[in-house]
Amino acid sequence: MRSITKIIGKNIKIARIKKDWSQAELAHRLNVEQSYVSRIESGTITISFQRLYEIIIILDCDLNEIFPSVSDIKKSI
Repeated sequence: MRSITKIIGKNIKIARIKKDWSQAELAHRLNVEQSYVSRIESGTITISFQRLYEIIIILDCDLNEIFPSVSDIKKSI
C-alpha cells in the first residue's frame, strides 16, 4: 500500500527528471540539502504546503502532475 506522501514524492521525482535535473540541482534551487530532496522523493518525510508550493513553482509543473488522482489514492487504500 502506497501512501499519498510516497505518490507525491514519486511525482516530484518524475517532474524533476523531466527537467533533467539532479537531486542536488533541485536542492540548490530550494536552498536545502540533497538528502532532504531524497527523503521527499522517497516519501519518508512529509513536507509543508509552503515547501510543496515552492517545488511546484521551481519545477514549473502543474498541480495535477504532483498530486495523485483519486484512482491512485483508492489503489493505495
